[in-house]
Amino acid sequence: MIQLEPLRVADAAEMVQVLGAPELYTYIGGRPPTLGELTEQYRRQVLGRSVDGREEWLNWIVRVDGTAVGYVQATVHEGARAVVAWVIGLPWQGRGYASAAATELVGLLRARGVRRIEAYIVPGHLGSERVAERVGLAATGHLSEGEQMWLALPAD
Repeated sequence: MIQLEPLRVADAAEMVQVLGAPELYTYIGGRPPTLGELTEQYRRQVLGRSVDGREEWLNWIVRVDGTAVGYVQATVHEGARAVVAWVIGLPWQGRGYASAAATELVGLLRARGVRRIEAYIVPGHLGSERVAERVGLAATGHLSEGEQMWLALPAD
C-alpha cells in the first residue's frame, strides 16, 4: 500500500506539488512552499542532525504506487524521545495513508529504542487526532503554542 522512502533533496520537485494546496495549511499554519524554499529546507533536513548535534532528524516521503502523497518525520532527542508529524496532500487524504505511514513511523522509532513519542495537533483537527489515536497516542490536555500534546509511552 504505502512505502516510506528516506527524504532526498531531489524530492522537492515532486513534493512542491503535493504541498501546494493553501487549504492544507488551515491547521498546520504557514503557506505552500516555493520550489526554492522546499529545496533549501530539504538540504537542511537530509543532513539528519541539528547543527549542535542534539537532535536527530528523520524524514521520509510517503509514496503510494511510486507517487509521493505526503511525508512523515520525527525529531529524536537523546535517542529516547521523538516528536512526530505527518502531512498528506489534499487529493490523497481520507484514504488511510496518514495512519499507515504514522504506524510505520512509530514502529521504526520503537525498533530504535525510542521510549516516548509525542505529536502536537491543533485541537479540532479531527483527521490528525484520529491518526494519533490509531498509532497509540493519547491527548494530554497540555497545550503548547496552540497545539495539544499527544503522547505515547512504552507499555513496560
